[in-house]
Amino acid sequence: MAQLITRTGIVKAIHGPMAVAVTQREPACESCKARDSCEALGGSGSSVEVRARNTAGAQVGDTVTIGLRSASLLKVSFYIYTVPILALIGGMLSGYLLAKIFSLGEDLMVGIMAGLALACSFVWLGKKGRELSRRQEFTPEIIAKKSPEKTISLS
Repeated sequence: MAQLITRTGIVKAIHGPMAVAVTQREPACESCKARDSCEALGGSGSSVEVRARNTAGAQVGDTVTIGLRSASLLKVSFYIYTVPILALIGGMLSGYLLAKIFSLGEDLMVGIMAGLALACSFVWLGKKGRELSRRQEFTPEIIAKKSPEKTISLS
């Protein structure tokens, strides 16, 4: 069975089959180089908003456990970090070869092709990201819920 990465949060809003939950930022986030990117995507201060499939039927105010398969996170991380580097290297090599074949300025051609390949990799990653976001295996899921305690008036 696939290992799950889990976080606990409180449901802030429900949008159809999706829920928005607020979780606490992990201590490991403080040393992460991508911390600013997370903050740009909705997390600020000590809390982070997570959009997750509401398969547990959670309601606003419920404390929930959110899970994501670690293999899915690893696959997405591979795309994000590896594809641009490979595109940049491929663009540099093709620019070098084109400069040799057509007797053009090597530095200029390498720079143009590397930049073009890098830009194309970001366009491809954007399309791939939209495709993956529609697949359930790459979307966090609410796997457990605990409704808030209700007080009973004895008057």
